[in-house]
Amino acid sequence: MGEPADPSSPPAEFPRSTPPGAVRLIRWLFGALTVWGVAQAIGAYTFNHDIRRPLVVLACMGVFLGFWLALLAFWQKRHGQKSAPSHE
Repeated sequence: MGEPADPSSPPAEFPRSTPPGAVRLIRWLFGALTVWGVAQAIGAYTFNHDIRRPLVVLACMGVFLGFWLALLAFWQKRHGQKSAPSHE
């Protein structure tokens, strides 16, 4: 197998810096998911012209994206990263 880990060594830590282009990638993902959600809502409406169907689709997408934003904010707060302007 392998040698046991040295108990006196500090545990491995995740890198605290944001990789280059991560903010831009997250913005593109949010935009793409929003467009996808709108497309799904349009499809749900054309199925039987009931306004409640696209509202449910958009609400679910909004909850998902809101939860994701909350997790990103929590992660940034926990790791002490500042929202500095990036040069992308």
